Amino acid sequence: MPQVPIIMPQLGESIAEATIVDIKVKPGDEVVDDQEIIDVETNKAVMGVTTPCKGKIDKISVQLSSRTREKNRRERW
Repeated sequence: MPQVPIIMPQLGESIAEATIVDIKVKPGDEVVDDQEIIDVETNKAVMGVTTPCKGKIDKISVQLSSRTREKNRRERW
């Protein structure tokens, strides 16, 4: 099965960074298309990051409370 990275979605024009506030899955979990797996918090709201397709979580490369910047939006989780 090919690996598909989870990429932070664009959060908005005026949002520069977000903090990982919840990781809802662990390696080995099966997920479905468009399932929320990570919550990120900005200065405006908490938003869910969803899966692009169904599959199995291989690894999680972010940590709870870590911050990601909009300029790094393409980083893979």
